[in-house]
Amino acid sequence: MSSFDAESEDSQSIEQILNALSVETNRKILSALNKPMTAAELVDECDLSTSTVYRKLDRLSNSGLVKEHLAVDSENGRCSQYERNIERVSVSLSGDGRITIQVKQASGGENKKKTWRPYEK
Repeated sequence: MSSFDAESEDSQSIEQILNALSVETNRKILSALNKPMTAAELVDECDLSTSTVYRKLDRLSNSGLVKEHLAVDSENGRCSQYERNIERVSVSLSGDGRITIQVKQASGGENKKKTWRPYEK
C-alpha cells in the first residue's frame, strides 16, 4: 500500500505513462520516433504489423507520450504523422522510502510529478 502526494488527475496520467512504458512494443515505437513519422513508416522501422502499430499509437496518444498531427504529402495527400510528446521520464528513490516519478513534456507542455510515500501502519 502507498499514499500519494499528487492530484488525482496527474496520478492517473502518470499511471497511464508508466503502464504504456512497461510494454516493450510501445518503447520500440517511442525510440523510433526521433522525428515525425507516419504509421506506415513505423511499420517498416519497427518491423510490426499495421494493426499493432495503430493500436500502440492509440495507447501512446491516450497516455500523452505521442501526439498526432495531420500532414499533407505530395505523394500520399493527407496523412497523420506521429511524434514524441515527452522529453524525459525520471524515477528517484529517497532515503525515507519515497518514490518520485517526474515527466517532462516536450516543447513547453505541462510537466507532471507524482510521489509515493511508504505506507504507514
